[in-house]
Amino acid sequence: MIGKLYYIILKFIRSSKIITLLIWGIKIDKFLHNTFWDLTTLVLKKELNDTRHKKKYLDMGCGQFALLGQFFKKANTVSDVTSVDIYEKFVENSLKNSELNKTNIQIKKSNLFSNIDEKFDLISFNPPYVPSSQKKDELEFPNIRYSDHKGLKTTHDFLTESKNYLMTDGEILLGINTFYVSQALCIKLISETGYKVEKITKMKFNTSIVFRLKSFRY
Repeated sequence: MIGKLYYIILKFIRSSKIITLLIWGIKIDKFLHNTFWDLTTLVLKKELNDTRHKKKYLDMGCGQFALLGQFFKKANTVSDVTSVDIYEKFVENSLKNSELNKTNIQIKKSNLFSNIDEKFDLISFNPPYVPSSQKKDELEFPNIRYSDHKGLKTTHDFLTESKNYLMTDGEILLGINTFYVSQALCIKLISETGYKVEKITKMKFNTSIVFRLKSFRY
């Protein structure tokens, strides 16, 4: 009963324009689905609050509003911010939302790094991590939630490609909800793809965590 009530309250909070404005400082007009942000996005926001002096930031998988990209730009006005997503509809809506909030960030369509041709000193990603085996219904935008191979395929592909797009001493903020994928499995994948964990960020009453990563090559 308590779990169900928690889910109902959380669902309401994550689909509220007013609460999104209070938490993120971002106004919402049009939206494409009812979840504006999730628990992992909150932990990424916390870690971005502790991140300064980054000249070029890539917000990978920015979703329908590019919340992280806009939030970071508001706090770091001189930084060059790029937000990308695999879904054209998300890109179009994020562009309109950025115009509404006057954040002046670059937003474009890209399947991971397929449309990226520059390097960044900070990249964040809240990948799909729910195993495809748990898929219960058809979603219009399945890539925001589901991934193959125990929920880690997209994360594996991202980490494998990302080193080619990091500046020297660049960092990655990787957000994962450990309700679906264990911390141990994540750390194993991080090591296998040539990264080391510099820091792990958590929040109370939140099963999501953020890994701050650097490549072994540095």
